[in-house]
Amino acid sequence: MPPVPCQTSTVVAHTSEQSRVPVPAAPLIGRNRATDEVVDLVLTNRIVTLTGVGGVGKTRLAVEVAARIADQFANGVWLVELAPVGEAGAVPDAIANALGITPSSDRPVIDTIAESLSGRHLLLIIDNCEHVTTAAATAIEQILGRSATPKVLATSRESLWVAGEQRVSLSPLSLDGGVASEAATLFVARARSAELGFAIDEPMTAAAVIDICRTLDGLPLAIELAAARMASMTALELRDRLEHRFRLLTGGEHRPERQRTLERMVAWSYDLLSDPERTVLQTASVFAGGFDSATLAELMDDADEIEARARLDALVNRSLVVAAHRDGATRYRMLETIRQFAADRLADTGTLETQRDRHAALFAREASARWARWNGPGWRATSNWLALELANLRAAYRWSVVRGQLDVATDVAAHAALIGAPAQHFETVTWAEELLEAATAADVRRLPRLYAGAGFACFTGQPARAAERAHTATQLEILPGYDPCEAGLATFIEALAHVYSGDLEQYVELSERVAALPGPARAYGLPAYVDGLQASGRAAEAVALVEESIAAAEQLGNPFWIAYALWTAGLAYATTDPQRALTAWDAGVDVVRDHGVLFFDGLMAREAARVHAVDGHQGASLELFDRAIESFQQTGNIGQLIITVALVPRLFEQLDRLEPAATLHAAITQEPASLDHVHDLTALGDHLRAALGPDAFARCASAGSQLDLNAAATYARDQIALSRAELDRSGRIHLPGGLSRREVEVLRLVADGLTTRDIASQLFISAKTADHHIQHIYTKTGVSTRSAATRWAIDHGVVSTNTG
Repeated sequence: MPPVPCQTSTVVAHTSEQSRVPVPAAPLIGRNRATDEVVDLVLTNRIVTLTGVGGVGKTRLAVEVAARIADQFANGVWLVELAPVGEAGAVPDAIANALGITPSSDRPVIDTIAESLSGRHLLLIIDNCEHVTTAAATAIEQILGRSATPKVLATSRESLWVAGEQRVSLSPLSLDGGVASEAATLFVARARSAELGFAIDEPMTAAAVIDICRTLDGLPLAIELAAARMASMTALELRDRLEHRFRLLTGGEHRPERQRTLERMVAWSYDLLSDPERTVLQTASVFAGGFDSATLAELMDDADEIEARARLDALVNRSLVVAAHRDGATRYRMLETIRQFAADRLADTGTLETQRDRHAALFAREASARWARWNGPGWRATSNWLALELANLRAAYRWSVVRGQLDVATDVAAHAALIGAPAQHFETVTWAEELLEAATAADVRRLPRLYAGAGFACFTGQPARAAERAHTATQLEILPGYDPCEAGLATFIEALAHVYSGDLEQYVELSERVAALPGPARAYGLPAYVDGLQASGRAAEAVALVEESIAAAEQLGNPFWIAYALWTAGLAYATTDPQRALTAWDAGVDVVRDHGVLFFDGLMAREAARVHAVDGHQGASLELFDRAIESFQQTGNIGQLIITVALVPRLFEQLDRLEPAATLHAAITQEPASLDHVHDLTALGDHLRAALGPDAFARCASAGSQLDLNAAATYARDQIALSRAELDRSGRIHLPGGLSRREVEVLRLVADGLTTRDIASQLFISAKTADHHIQHIYTKTGVSTRSAATRWAIDHGVVSTNTG
């Protein structure tokens, strides 16, 4: 209840010269930077407001700031708790009561307070203003307007909009750093208060603590409530029960009423909302991973996008929704604890299932529409959309499967896989695979697309099964009653699966069939056919098709196929003209970086690494192998990771690093696909055994056999780093002037007298990109003309004195 003012007939204005701020029982964790920032702001401004979602630690930070700077205020630091104040009119009484000011019956209380504080050097902490923001703001304005000496530090879940207000939005604790993160550090500290023997020495416990903190969004109050449960539960038990967080996470009677349970903490904010704002919050709870205002509006019956955005702005101001601005657009998200609370309220209305159905149908329609724009200049926008909405697509897929809505589930899974696999979102391929049996039984209309999407399992280490899936797609799409893939695409995917299975003959036959089709199919059929020809030893035929292949991809305008065409062009040139191959791959890297076609980053790096290894440029080869392994390991492209790691032992052998070569050889030959794609592995093993001797080779083989694929990849990268360090110490790894390999290539062409346009043509790049490289060369070498660059190249051995 609000404090009852003392009614007297005379003005008695009195303040004690003591601070009235509680002493914290435990140290503040994870807020050093925020504390420093707020201290500086309070000392240099009249009014500072800490905002943030409930439970984020605003009050605790304010108390910490007060402890830091109490000696800066001759008349003390005073805490006013507004949480118990039930109505706006009682705010002045609460301030007067906290300050020990006796109001007068014949004048407004706030006037007495302002007069009493005039000329006093004090800091007033006004805590929990969100339910009485207007009254709190009015009181603060009158106090600060009467005198220049008092200062105010307020806490609120939304801004007060007082003139001169400096706002600090407090975020949840960081989750970065595993068990060393701010959030986990707080959990461990509070858990040890509840259970003295609590420890995170065991990996399973440490992992559980990390999961708990992540599930609770790094919210300090939620983490402290969770840590208190360690007195009666293990971290693993708690983690597995957090879906019931609102029943499970409760605190003691020593906490303020609003903080005694996690549910009350959220309800405190929720109860302050208007009905339309609650509707928005409930509707937004069906999204996973974020949303935009237009998508939200599609799920609302009573608001268009403008109205939805207005309501969202109100929720952002109240710290219930987080807004992020990127690339000229605003995207919204909710902390999981808030989202779960809102979902529970939506369930109370009886409309949760209906809204989740609408959410799933919306993303099924959008996935289908985006797929229609994928194969062309819209490739990147479509791929970026999938990456952004992956969590929503996952939720839509899972929900529609549970509900038995197989047409919806198929539209999500099929199109997400067809868009996602080339962008290395291989999780989407597993959706397509999981759904095949049920969708086939239901005979859904887009079954061919689902089977084609499942065909991309060749990238996740299941090529034989993938070939079967893709072949089924080709059979289904010619039957009436089904929506086919784009002409030739399912056959192309089948061809890929066969080459991953080691069936080169089928790869060539199928890719030739696709290449012969009119329209978009040529953009991927021709590069695949070029690849199949060169792999079959028909390099001359492959080279003859390179220019046509690149032209077909460029005509379609899909940067994915352009990068693919440049990659296979490099493969075609590799055996007869290695420098031309490197040039094609460098052009491909430019496409990769300009358009975000990361699928080919590792592929081009690996093939360039092979060429450099053959040419004796081990430093460049090591660097490129490292980049390729990192790319495939991060994206989960198992098939390409196996091939790449299998090539590294040969390079180690060239560098006379025989033990790492033998160890990695033993690890990777456990993967059957490595022997299919790297044909000299058996011979390399025999050579290493002879060079090391039987005993040493056996020791290395034993160690290598203990490594799974991921561990082998990590071991390879560690040994690459050691090898590069050795080359670095010998001075053999650096290019002159800090130039990149690509820039050295451009500089040589400049020295040969080629124009920018000629350079662009020779390097498969645009004139703009060529000029960009030239300007970088000028900057790094300290020159400004072509003739000066040529002289620098001669002086530094980039070209011979016969050049130019």
